[in-house]
Amino acid sequence: MRVERHRTAMTRTAFSRPVATALADGIISEGTSVFDYGCGRGGDVDRLHHLGYQATGWDPVHRPQVAKAPADIVNLGYVVNVIEDPRERRTALAEAWGLSSRALVVAGRTIGEDRAPAGVVHGDGLLTARRTFQKLFTHAELGGWIADVLGVRPHAAAPGVFYVFRDDEDALSFLRSRVPVYRPRVRIDPHHEFDAHRDVIQPLLDFMTSHGRSPRSDELTEEHREDLRVAVGGVARAARIIRAVTDDSFWEEVIMHRRNELLVMLALGRFRGVNLRSDPTTRLDARQLFGSEDVAHGEAYRLLLACSDPAVRYVNALASPVGRLSGTSIYVHTSALAQLPPVLRVFDGCARLLAGTSVGVNIVRLSFVRAEVEYRVYDDFDRYAHPQLLSSSTVAIGDLDVRWARFLDPRTRPVLHRKEEFVAPDYPRHALFAALSRAEDRHGLYDNPSAIRTAGAWEEQLRARGLKISGHRIGAAPNDVGSRR
Repeated sequence: MRVERHRTAMTRTAFSRPVATALADGIISEGTSVFDYGCGRGGDVDRLHHLGYQATGWDPVHRPQVAKAPADIVNLGYVVNVIEDPRERRTALAEAWGLSSRALVVAGRTIGEDRAPAGVVHGDGLLTARRTFQKLFTHAELGGWIADVLGVRPHAAAPGVFYVFRDDEDALSFLRSRVPVYRPRVRIDPHHEFDAHRDVIQPLLDFMTSHGRSPRSDELTEEHREDLRVAVGGVARAARIIRAVTDDSFWEEVIMHRRNELLVMLALGRFRGVNLRSDPTTRLDARQLFGSEDVAHGEAYRLLLACSDPAVRYVNALASPVGRLSGTSIYVHTSALAQLPPVLRVFDGCARLLAGTSVGVNIVRLSFVRAEVEYRVYDDFDRYAHPQLLSSSTVAIGDLDVRWARFLDPRTRPVLHRKEEFVAPDYPRHALFAALSRAEDRHGLYDNPSAIRTAGAWEEQLRARGLKISGHRIGAAPNDVGSRR
């Protein structure tokens, strides 16, 4: 039976997952050129054009007249899984890699993520009734195959989606992006020199807040150094002014958070086999905040070992200033990940580096019983008082297994309650969430937690009490009007 590959080309209403992921991660950014290898009907190319990106695409059936052209970023999205000849499959990957000057994005269908197509065995995949071929990979298998063909270790961006970087610095930047950052809010006391030269001093304050130290002269541009010299007498004088208008307690917190970030980054670098000793900024921060690079690397290595111990994860979950505890796990909003204890952050980071995370994840479950991290996508966390669970992916760190779940029926989807418990106290809407939870508690809605786990059950409880939720307020429901989330 002849394979008809062109039938796999989809008409999409939004960006494909690999392109959406690359946009969210900043891999595709302003000024980068994009080539879509095997673009199908060209939906991603057209949408990128609409947003102002320089993008072209080739497809052997739908756009054969377009030349295969080099670009900063090349997307090979869901192409390798429809090629039935293993040698041609390898050739396509190698050719796409040869066209990319900065990074290659590779995506393939994975076992468990999508409903397996019906068909008969054909080679190493399936031949469907529509005469299309589908090769389903495991997430780990796809990553291993990419590494085998290209001789370069890929970086997991999302389940079934990988980045392959040309430059070590881009790989380092991607690793850094997997380390969440948190800084306390700074309060600036009135000061005539600071107020008069705020625009010149602010970049120095930003640097010091980011790194927990003053910069070396070569870490500032010559123009900025000159501006500071003219305005206040130089960098050292500007740093003293900054210290005069801020509290010592603020800098103590900044240093603590920067130390934790460094430890997490160094631990993940060791886990991933990335040499962070080549990064001058990381080296300077480590020397300043730990006394020496070796001390920092030693602490990071011990942290990496510790995160594999369930008892250590449990103790740290109990001590965490953020997150909701259950009998087996701690649940936390993605905005609060940077405030978890470092050992839990390394545990999360290892899962992200192995399997990536899907776009839209807003709640993370870190188990202290099993070596697994679950990434949950709830529907518009801020907008809905009780957002519904749309999908999740669970990363089993030990065996690189990724399990997916989708919740299609709106009535049986799990819903979130007490949202304030998942976010940090300084989250912008924390007080609003907490006020609603207190009101719901007063109405007895939390008396039987097992009766309000799904959207349908929650609606029934509201209806039985004659209540309605509007925005993040609860009140009496008008007759014959259903409640909302």
